[in-house]
Amino acid sequence: MKFKNFSLLLLLSFFVNSCLDNKSMNKEITSFRVSLTSTPSCGLDSEDECLFSLEDNSFSIDVKVEALLANRSINTNFNSSVIVSVVPSGIFDRDDPNFRDLPDGRDVIIIKLVQGVWEGQISFKGAFGPTSIIAEDVGYEPAANVSEATCYQKYTQGCFAVDDDNPLPGSGAAGVSNFLYFDNPRIYDIQRPEDLENIESKYGDYSPLEGFRVQVDGSPYQGNQCAAGESRLVVTQVGVAGLYVTDVCNRLDPNNPSDPIVSDFASLYIYNFNTPEELSIGDCLLSFQGSIDEFQSFTEMKNPFWTVDECTEEDDFCEKGEPKCTGQLPAPVELNTSIFNDFRSMEELEASLVKVTNVVSNTEFRRCDLNNDGIIDFDDDQEDQCKDDCGTQVDCVVKEDFDQYFTWTVDMDGVEVGIVTRGVVPFDPEDPANQGINIHSITGNLKHLYFGKPAWIILPRTPSDLCINQSDCQ
Repeated sequence: MKFKNFSLLLLLSFFVNSCLDNKSMNKEITSFRVSLTSTPSCGLDSEDECLFSLEDNSFSIDVKVEALLANRSINTNFNSSVIVSVVPSGIFDRDDPNFRDLPDGRDVIIIKLVQGVWEGQISFKGAFGPTSIIAEDVGYEPAANVSEATCYQKYTQGCFAVDDDNPLPGSGAAGVSNFLYFDNPRIYDIQRPEDLENIESKYGDYSPLEGFRVQVDGSPYQGNQCAAGESRLVVTQVGVAGLYVTDVCNRLDPNNPSDPIVSDFASLYIYNFNTPEELSIGDCLLSFQGSIDEFQSFTEMKNPFWTVDECTEEDDFCEKGEPKCTGQLPAPVELNTSIFNDFRSMEELEASLVKVTNVVSNTEFRRCDLNNDGIIDFDDDQEDQCKDDCGTQVDCVVKEDFDQYFTWTVDMDGVEVGIVTRGVVPFDPEDPANQGINIHSITGNLKHLYFGKPAWIILPRTPSDLCINQSDCQ
């Protein structure tokens, strides 16, 4: 877990240092003065926020760090390293030679003070909201060669990491710069993987903001057209454990600001642990916030809070209490084998409304718990092979998996797609009359679970999202 919160950082610093031998601490250092010595083109106040950006080193600022004595003068005898963080948000370049991924989960850079002073440029990306630069003395002196570090062989109480060449604790002193202000990210920024080139790898499709608590801001409804910079957050599904939201304005291409891109990385699942109260499909959100997490390669927001753009008596296009943006619900993207076999295209649609047409329901629910002990034992060659064989067949569903996850499947021109209708659509896939039948269309939000067979699942929202015959959709 990454510690992105400033108060948590200070608490951690206090906790670590309170457990150390106070007699070994350098009590002459009481704090650091962290000064911004260059004037950025934005971000000095909340009325002039810098744009959120995940481009490498998209923000740079000149900084001075000074080690202070109790009388606030510089301790010219301080010639040690300190760790520098950007809190509560901000990401350093991992290729920076001064970058360290600390054992406590923080990503920092290391600077070396000479005669109590360090001056230089600090660059980072991915900052949002009020952000500060913090310097801390934890007694960490990274060795050039980890195998030669003092703490590599003899890990004492004052060692901060295995490559620490200083076995004594630091002073515990800290200092924080003035705020720098940044825009909040959009859904696109949360969903778009940082490494698009490796998007098909196990880790390549992870959110760059995983571990951060993020706020996404929506624009008040002012008509169906999206103006430059607007973010219209429309609820596309409300389920038993959360909701799906799509930014129907999404982002605007900076090279062509008049052309909105409305499909790629535009949707997000918000996990609420229970059914969101007083929310409906078609509601518009003015904002939502929560912690970004990856659940089996499915990007989601947890521990959320949101505000709704409600209809009022002054609105002439909706009644008070009704969803405000029903007219802006996005049309589902129709999947085909070309899209489905392109992992990037599917990732772009994660959590979005999608649709499959002219598909065939699975023909078999196969039991693989052959000894009836209640589980599929992967150490049992027969049970393991049974599960694997069924998982590779387009028309076969492992009965034990269905009982646990309620996922059945359809055949889309030789491609297997998962479907979950339990509690939403009055359709029983285990009924022999419903097995192997032609289904005109199924609509719902797209979920990804990389361990699944199949890994992509469609979640219908209402009974009308599953149409056996074309006439059922009319």
